[in-house]
Amino acid sequence: MDNCIELRCRRAASTCQLRASSSILHLVVNTGNVLNVNKKAGQKPSEELVDCLKATLATPAIEAAAKGAPSSANVTRSGDDLREKVAEHERASVKIGAKLFLNTNSTENLKNAIDTLLSVLGVEYLDNLILAYHPEGRTTNGTAVNGNSGEDDDTKEGVMDWSGGHSDAIQDLKALWKEMEEYAKSKKICQLGIADLDVNSLKELYNGAEFHPSIAQINISTCCVVPPPLQEFCQQNDIQLLTHSDPEEILSKETLKTDLDVENFAPKWTIRFQVHVKCRGVLAAKGYVIGASRE
Repeated sequence: MDNCIELRCRRAASTCQLRASSSILHLVVNTGNVLNVNKKAGQKPSEELVDCLKATLATPAIEAAAKGAPSSANVTRSGDDLREKVAEHERASVKIGAKLFLNTNSTENLKNAIDTLLSVLGVEYLDNLILAYHPEGRTTNGTAVNGNSGEDDDTKEGVMDWSGGHSDAIQDLKALWKEMEEYAKSKKICQLGIADLDVNSLKELYNGAEFHPSIAQINISTCCVVPPPLQEFCQQNDIQLLTHSDPEEILSKETLKTDLDVENFAPKWTIRFQVHVKCRGVLAAKGYVIGASRE
């Protein structure tokens, strides 16, 4: 174990406390394949993520920082079979999809997340990637949205406002999308998707994009009725409209501290991946990778 990382396990509580020396500024935690680790049914996405991270930190394998990145460390789960599961099948016979949760306007974080996932899986490309980006500090009807699970009547009636009064939100999103397009150009991502945009924001992103979004997700917990204009736009432009139940902030700094005992670090990105065998539709692997930085 690298001497600049101390991992202390409180076995009675089945939790772990990860402490990194001040020289470690960035952490990547890879849960690996969690299909045989977390079998609880009916969990919320954030609950599943926390349980998977707990399992990883309970039996960790800590990798020393790579050359050129002495301030970084990677934590994986001992005995993980992710690479083996992916390698069991020809790459063309599996479909790898991912969703990136990014609540900071950072192209660097976006690239780190995608590059890390490709490395973790040991593949050259993803079949699809959906970006879930919500501007920090945005509001809806005067109420802060990030970290708030409340709903308002307008949203329930099918009126969506993704930007929430954040004037630069769509320009920030376009900058992130442009970086994603670079991965599409280099054939590292086949399909690009976006989550939670209202129809006007989706139109603006679509019209200014070189690689158009082919997938659009909306949150069923905050939009009980699919807005007809959004549905119509997606039909007209061959965009697959899907629903999801993910929170806007899937992992918070407070959760890292209180539920996972990881102090002085804030999550910068979270990416969830699934590997399906195409011919049978069988889920071969699933997991999460998170990136966190010292504050």
